[in-house]
Amino acid sequence: MNVLVVIPCYNHSNYLPQLLKKLINYNVLIIDDGSDINISLQNHNSNIVLIRNNINKGKGFSIKKAAKYARRNNYTHIITIDSDLQHNVEDLKLFISRGKNCDLVYGYRSNYKKMPLLRIFSNKITSFMISSSCNKKIYDSQCGYRMYKLSLFEDLLSNEDGYQFESEILLKKINNESIIDYVEIKTVYDNSPSHFSNISDTFRFIKMYIKHYI
Repeated sequence: MNVLVVIPCYNHSNYLPQLLKKLINYNVLIIDDGSDINISLQNHNSNIVLIRNNINKGKGFSIKKAAKYARRNNYTHIITIDSDLQHNVEDLKLFISRGKNCDLVYGYRSNYKKMPLLRIFSNKITSFMISSSCNKKIYDSQCGYRMYKLSLFEDLLSNEDGYQFESEILLKKINNESIIDYVEIKTVYDNSPSHFSNISDTFRFIKMYIKHYI
């Protein structure tokens, strides 16, 4: 197993130095999704690679771009982690352990009491719809902390470049009999800005769901 840690980043560059210090023992790819201020990698180790999108393309686009890079460089898996320090780097070990026998492992944020109320509502809706469609319980469809086996992307016909990609791949790969599991993870919620819009992105998910799966 050859794992690449992927950090999709849009205007969260102030959090990166602290995050990268914790990832010193991992190979890391940062996808800068057209941030307003260019990300600098000065004073960081050679285990970190930075790729920039000229304009903001969306999280799904960035993950698919990272998967292409990883395949070209002989990795077998990628783990996506948010750039805003909400995800605990120590949980990478859980993903790697569980991912040995899975095609996709997603994080399950079991500490719902600390999650913003609108985020809970949005996540409940999308997780319920995916679970109902696929006859498999999905506990947390919106968590961006995930491990993907790169073979998942080989025949993936993806229509989504935004946050909806993370739901799209669950829908398509569960129905494709891929092995999908989860690990419970710790998350930190502070006042850091999120680019996920609970209402508008939920409606985009519903639109995607109706268009492709009904």
